[in-house]
Amino acid sequence: MSFSFQGVLGAPVQDHQGAPVINGNVPQRLEIRQLRKNNAQWNLYLLALNRFQQMDQSDIRSYYQLSGIHGRPFTEWDGVPLVQDMGYCSHTSNLFATWHRPYVAAFEQVLYGIVQEVAVSIQNDKNSEYKNAALTFRQPYWDWAAPSTDGSPVLPAPMSGSAYIVLHLPNGSRTINNPLYQYQFAIADLSAFPDSPFNVWQQTMRYPSGQTSTATSQNSLVSAQIQQSQNTYAQRFMNLLQAYPRFANFSNSAWTPNSPGYDSLESLHNQIHGLIGNGGHMAVIDYAGFDPAFWLHHAQVDRLLAIWQALHPDSYVESSKEPIGSAALAPGAQTDVNTPLKPFHSDTGGNFWTSAGVTNVERFGYSYPEIQGKSQSEIKAAVNALYAASSGVTISRRSEVKSTNNELAPLVAAGLSSDAPFEAIPDPPATGNYTEWLTNIRVAKDAMEQTFFVHIFLGDFNSDPKTWSFDPNLVGTHSIITPYVMKRDPKQSTIVTGQIPLTRALRVDQQKGLLNMTDEGKTKEYLTKNLHWRITTMDDKDVRRDQVSELKISVVAANVEAAKADDEFPVWGEMKVQHDITEGRPAGLGVGDAI
Repeated sequence: MSFSFQGVLGAPVQDHQGAPVINGNVPQRLEIRQLRKNNAQWNLYLLALNRFQQMDQSDIRSYYQLSGIHGRPFTEWDGVPLVQDMGYCSHTSNLFATWHRPYVAAFEQVLYGIVQEVAVSIQNDKNSEYKNAALTFRQPYWDWAAPSTDGSPVLPAPMSGSAYIVLHLPNGSRTINNPLYQYQFAIADLSAFPDSPFNVWQQTMRYPSGQTSTATSQNSLVSAQIQQSQNTYAQRFMNLLQAYPRFANFSNSAWTPNSPGYDSLESLHNQIHGLIGNGGHMAVIDYAGFDPAFWLHHAQVDRLLAIWQALHPDSYVESSKEPIGSAALAPGAQTDVNTPLKPFHSDTGGNFWTSAGVTNVERFGYSYPEIQGKSQSEIKAAVNALYAASSGVTISRRSEVKSTNNELAPLVAAGLSSDAPFEAIPDPPATGNYTEWLTNIRVAKDAMEQTFFVHIFLGDFNSDPKTWSFDPNLVGTHSIITPYVMKRDPKQSTIVTGQIPLTRALRVDQQKGLLNMTDEGKTKEYLTKNLHWRITTMDDKDVRRDQVSELKISVVAANVEAAKADDEFPVWGEMKVQHDITEGRPAGLGVGDAI
């Protein structure tokens, strides 16, 4: 039996004559702002993505069909039958991270082929330059965690600025539909999307201005709310690298009882989905894959997974049960490292990729700047160069120690300097130990029967819920993303968790003279008085905290030994629940509540 897609193989690593490219190393995926500096590859990317989005939607290789694997229209792809009416994607699952790896590779595989076609079509004296650029092209990622050095917003301008974009090609300038701004559905009949307003929107939406066919994306608001929570992204990722050595805890957002480590790669990923979509496509699992931001975002998620794997090679997918399942997995199905990652065939013989088969990104013909050919010390140095300045008190130790690598800039995929400006934060105690403070969020995934948000504040905030994700005292907004409708099942709700770090915000307040963090008791008093949490739905409506199923907010603290060098990480002690901060408050965790 043959399969229409011919197997997910990723992009080739040989040139047209079969020789390895770039000295035998597989090409690297680059951050979108770094890719933009290479004019030939940037033009090829946008021209190819534009052509990709215009492919006939009946083609299995089309943008429409590949995007639809994730959710709607709930149809078979590559001959793989559906066992329940939903998308193939794995969420709240031990397979979340590994399932998305061949998914992005399949997208990259088709895009790479179109890039080659576009390169050949450029007939002038730049033809060889474009052909060579095409050979090393890979799907870029958007690093939403890295601080900007030039004051530019976290959301890059090409993703949000205009529905049109001007390309400077060898034979002159050309204006095209901006394929990063939105995806235009090529069919007038959106009956495959039964859910309003997705059945009237002819293009993908971000933070839509309304629920009618005339609604527009409010990218300025998207950019503003992503910016407001930006400090939390790097902190969360650094914490995951340092304090989550077990893959089962790191990979997915399902609650692990009696474990105060509530964060995960999936939970961090959900935060970005919600803040981009906010009522639009990216905020709903069924429709997220159609937004061009999805592919840049998931290449970034894959990169973070690859970095974690390189630093934790001895932990991986374990045996577990699927709480929700997918189009190819029934709820309660037992999964492990050998479970097929359907619908992604690994060859034309009917075999599927498994988690065991996708451990190494080079298997799909790509790598990332921070990990390719690097030791664990070099990887830590590269990660610290990008993110330590945004990750709380750890930055203050870096100013006191001698760097072990003065050539970090080439490792920084986004072209962002390790000298990124950041707010001055006082040094930790002379002993080198300090306390990390974090807010734990636990809630039923189906609590609102739709995607919703948890806003964490430190200090007073505006009473209008429409302003909460932009409030100056917001520490971070967390997102719980769901299918369009996730009917509540009180007997079998799936409990999910997330975490918003508090340390950096506390130290900024300390710099203002509002508290002294060397006194743990005073810090707890400060949090008891000033820590607040609120819940909103996608239409910015406030929800009573005591009406949100299974919602429990808690504070945990961990003693941490600061890093002694730029190529080291801090060493975390146990996260301990501080019940007295949230006891007796609406949805606050109290003594006697499950952790």
